[in-house]
Amino acid sequence: MPGHDGGSDALLRQQTALARFGELALRSDDLDEILTEACRLVSEALGTEMSKVMELQADGETLLVRAGVGWGPGVVGVVTTGSEEGTSEGHALRTGAPLISTDLDHDERFRFPRFLIEQGVKAVANVAILGADGQRPYGVLQVDSRTPCEFGEGDTAFLSTYANMIAAAVQRFAATTDLREREARLRESENRFRRISEIETVGVVFFDADRRIFDANTMFLRMVGVAHGDVAAGRVQWEDFTPPEWLEATRAALDDLGRAGQRTPLEREYMRRDGSRWWGLSAARMLDPAVGVELVLDVTDRKQAERAMQDSEARLRALVEGIPQLVFRSRSSGERIWASRQWTDYTGLTDEGSLGLGWLDAIHPDDRAATLAAWAEAEQDGHLAIEHRTFDAARGQYSWFQTRATPLRDEAGRVIEWFGTSTEIDDQVRAREVLALHGEALEAEVAARTADLSRALDSLQNEMMERERVEGALRHMQKMEAVGQLTGGIAHDFNNMLQGIAGSLEMAQRRAREGRAEETLRFLRPAQQALDRAAGLTRRLLAFARRQRLEPRLVDADALVAGMADLIRRTVGPSVRLDLRLGDGRAPVLCDPNQLESALLNLCINARDAMPEGGVLSLTTTDVTFGPADLAQEEAAQPGDFVMISVSDSGKGMSHDVLDRAFEPFFTTKPLGQGTGLGLSQVYGFVQQSGGVVRLESTSGQGTIVRICLPQQTRPVPDVTPGKAPDPRAARPGQTVLLVDDETIAREAVGARLGELGYRVLEARDGPAALELLESDVDVALLITDVGLPNGMNGRQVAEAVRERHPETPVLFITGYAGTDLPPGSEVIDKPFDLDTLARRVQSMLVHDHGT
Repeated sequence: MPGHDGGSDALLRQQTALARFGELALRSDDLDEILTEACRLVSEALGTEMSKVMELQADGETLLVRAGVGWGPGVVGVVTTGSEEGTSEGHALRTGAPLISTDLDHDERFRFPRFLIEQGVKAVANVAILGADGQRPYGVLQVDSRTPCEFGEGDTAFLSTYANMIAAAVQRFAATTDLREREARLRESENRFRRISEIETVGVVFFDADRRIFDANTMFLRMVGVAHGDVAAGRVQWEDFTPPEWLEATRAALDDLGRAGQRTPLEREYMRRDGSRWWGLSAARMLDPAVGVELVLDVTDRKQAERAMQDSEARLRALVEGIPQLVFRSRSSGERIWASRQWTDYTGLTDEGSLGLGWLDAIHPDDRAATLAAWAEAEQDGHLAIEHRTFDAARGQYSWFQTRATPLRDEAGRVIEWFGTSTEIDDQVRAREVLALHGEALEAEVAARTADLSRALDSLQNEMMERERVEGALRHMQKMEAVGQLTGGIAHDFNNMLQGIAGSLEMAQRRAREGRAEETLRFLRPAQQALDRAAGLTRRLLAFARRQRLEPRLVDADALVAGMADLIRRTVGPSVRLDLRLGDGRAPVLCDPNQLESALLNLCINARDAMPEGGVLSLTTTDVTFGPADLAQEEAAQPGDFVMISVSDSGKGMSHDVLDRAFEPFFTTKPLGQGTGLGLSQVYGFVQQSGGVVRLESTSGQGTIVRICLPQQTRPVPDVTPGKAPDPRAARPGQTVLLVDDETIAREAVGARLGELGYRVLEARDGPAALELLESDVDVALLITDVGLPNGMNGRQVAEAVRERHPETPVLFITGYAGTDLPPGSEVIDKPFDLDTLARRVQSMLVHDHGT
């Protein structure tokens, strides 16, 4: 009879079930098999028709019939029930004690699941299957009978022991599964790293904490000319491929690696087994305390090219300095940008004094107007040949010179620069003057000297031909960097950056035309750096104008300031003591954290400069409340609670006049070249754009306090953290992109980059041209349009017209001005941008638009 203790026979059945289940739990890795067999064995041991294991789900309330025996179709793996208060299952889970119900029809203590009644169950015994220490239960073991019955004390003790064995089996299965998954991830990680290390262009070396090399990839083995077996056997160490003169530097780099866990890149010579040498650029770090890795890139070709360039420049400079002519380079207008040593030696002018139009100081006053007129005419017709008197500093008098120059033109044929020489012709001019003064009386003398003059002219012609040859060679010389600066705010900064861009791009063009394309990158990098500086200056101007594009997030001001402490200390130096007075738990502010860090660092640098002898720099945070009266003079801020960040110094302070002008753009009290005058202006613009307030207090001789007040944010802010970028390979090559921009150079560059990615690009310079392209019923996958366009349609109007025809077409706006009025949620990229950033945005939009 089910549930009957049955004396020794029942005990034997129960012990047998425990033994068989224990054997299965140790042998099987299949949890479904373990639970199903557990149900069969417990039913045999207690003589019941049915039993089941119910698994507690993630919500902590629902129980799923995970395994069972004796049940009809649609129960195991399908039926769920609750474990709330008032159920027998819930009671077992909460108390951990077995629960017996001998007659479900008359048991009023609990609610029983409907499916038990439907299956004809009359009696049940429940016992909880516990989880690991401190964890929630796994579920419930329930023995079911279709006839009322009694379960004795021996039965309940057996069920408790049996449930504990099931719990141990479940925990063992979970631990085994977790171990296998971790082992699989580890193997995959090792395989992935091994594949990376076999990249054919980079050598990879592995070494232990004692710097002993124990492995290297195929590329590095080829670089040093050794076999993998030698490395694996420990027969190859650093000294074997390090030239003697590089041993000290290599050991020092390894010492740095041991102390810091990584080291800065090192460019040095390496040695092959056969004694030959090559140049490598290496970087290293410790992967963990016991294993380090070094990556090595062969840069021999670049080093040889650099050495050849240096030798070529030295030979060319020696050639220029060895000819008697005065050599120069000028802009198209005649403003000089370089002069040879012969010019400065002859005229007595300094290098700096010869630049711009300063060279006119060496021209005779009576000749200056005609000389300038000749330069103006030459700018139009591309030909320059003039005679003028030039001051001879050694003799203290003027001598006649002939100046000739060859133009350097851009692709459109416009003169952008002159390369020329000035040759002394004082003897010839004097001869002409003598002939003019004496006329027929000197005919005989002139006839006698004609032969000499002819020879002199032949010599001069030969010399001029040689000069023309030298001029041709000099066109290949690297353009000297412009010396001197224009003064005056933004014109000064932009002219410097534009000169860097123009010079670098022209040299890149020269190298490309000469077939030396591998050297163009050397000149393109400075152009990109100058462009980045120009973009930075633009962002600072937009910050002052409150038109920069911000990325606001919830920011803990105290944590942000605390996180900057080390950076500030390094910036201000040891003579300035940093005093932080921060709080904890205050409400966050909504702002762009990068711009806030930049503003605070800017103020700390100003404070440091105001304390040349050292002092105290204090950063304090506090909560303040501003009412309408407090903000009467403020445009952007609204009354409410603010977080105030105060930056104060013990420096020399400001006078009233300086204090009144402190936020003016380009106003600075620092020496020329040490400040742009945009620092405080940028801080002011950022805070105003963020809805905040800036307060400035200063007394001459008593220091300065700048208070940045940003509104506290108590309402939830949507999470705008960008999701994972889509795989660019999901974008479909051949899709059509309509590109609208009136700037031809920018449009062609973007079109070329998109073309490289496999897109079909339709280009238009304005809105009407774009709409004309759409008349052909082309399937446009994406519209990219500048916001500011000519001919009566701006970018927003173009987008609206395109969407009238193709409502699903995504639009990417490009603009150089963050204040442009665009629809909310528009996709926007700010100028200037690099083409790879644009390409990623385009791929992302096309992927998302097509549901990939």
